Formats: sequence, structure tokens, C-alpha cells
Amino acid sequence: EITRRTVDFMKRSVKARKPFYAYVPFTQVHLPVLPHPDHAGKTGFGDFPDALAEMDFHVGQLLDAVDELGIRADTILVFTSDNGPDPTFPHQGSSGPWRGYYFTHMEGSSRTPFIIRWPGKIPAGRVSNEIVHEMDTFTTFAKLAGAAVPQDRPIDGVDQADFLLGKKET
Repeated sequence: EITRRTVDFMKRSVKARKPFYAYVPFTQVHLPVLPHPDHAGKTGFGDFPDALAEMDFHVGQLLDAVDELGIRADTILVFTSDNGPDPTFPHQGSSGPWRGYYFTHMEGSSRTPFIIRWPGKIPAGRVSNEIVHEMDTFTTFAKLAGAAVPQDRPIDGVDQADFLLGKKET
């Protein structure tokens, strides 16, 4: 449903020639993980892999809509997570080489993928081990859009525009 509504919102925004911001939180991979019946059993490896495959399918629908609307060059797409893996059995995930899990202060809790696509602006295939937090997106995208960050209250986030554009390392 969130994918359908997001695509509809993008279509209406493009038709009205209005810039837009769409936040699409795919939360279904949190426990309990239950894929939609249309995707259940697709991978043959259980509910969690089926839910991941379903999320991938919906991300593909959003990417297809961006292309069909002709807004690929003007669209910043971010795919990230808010936390690392769950430490409890049987759902225990891996935080790779870092210590810590969900609900800890350690790097394994906060170091998650941050994938960004902005054709012609952010170099494709660029990989960095630097830390950019999702809290930084507000200040960063405000700068990229030419908007001012409010000065009448504390704003948590660091402008990462130059780093994302490849102008400097953090």
C-alpha cells in the first residue's frame, strides 16, 4: 500500500510540476516478519527472506516509477536503515566486523548501509567507509535543495552535501 500511495503521490507532484519529498519506511522486515501472501514462499527460505525479496520488489517499483515519470536525473534516492541487526535468537543477524547490535551504543548498531543515487551528481559505484547518519539527511538535503535549515531550534544533523558529491571526505 505504501508503494502504491508513493507512486500516486509522485505522479500527482510531477503532473503539478511541484518538487516533492517522499519518505517511504519499509518496516515490514521488523519482527514479526510476515511477507504479503503474494510474496510468501517465493524464496523458499522462509518469511524473512521472502519479506526482503518483497521489499526489493517494491523498491524496484519506485525506481521504475521514477524512470517512467522522466525524473531520474532530478531525483535523489536514498536507501538506508536506522539500526543494526537484532541480537536475539532465532533472528540474530550479523553486524559484520563491528561489535554491537540493535539497542546498543556500539558501531554494529549504528553502522548500516546508506545507499544513495543521484545520476550525474553523485558518482556511481563510489564506495566509502565513512559514517553518514540518516539524521544528516535533513541538513544535507536542505542545502542541496537551496533551503535554509531552521535557526530557531536545535537541528540534529551534519550537512554532508560536499562529501556525498565527492568534493571532500569527512
